[in-house]
Amino acid sequence: MADNTKAPRLGRPRRADRPERIEIGDDTLVRNDLIAGMMGTSERDVNRGDAHGAPYTYVGGCKYRPLKAYHQYLSARIQRRNQPPLRPRRVRG
Repeated sequence: MADNTKAPRLGRPRRADRPERIEIGDDTLVRNDLIAGMMGTSERDVNRGDAHGAPYTYVGGCKYRPLKAYHQYLSARIQRRNQPPLRPRRVRG
């Protein structure tokens, strides 16, 4: 009878060996490559937001993003064309 068990991989664990989601409190940390897949972009495009303040953390050497905080970050970056200024202009009389 053949032995169908896999031998444990030697060396550093690959990203696929890491958990896809980690529950911490009421928030969920999602692996960075899965966020890119959900958005339909590459992981490099997702990483561009890091310099602008996108939330992320490393757990065991793998990059994760808090789902709620990342969605808030994305929605705050949406802009409209010809968006009115935040302060109303003073009327000179």
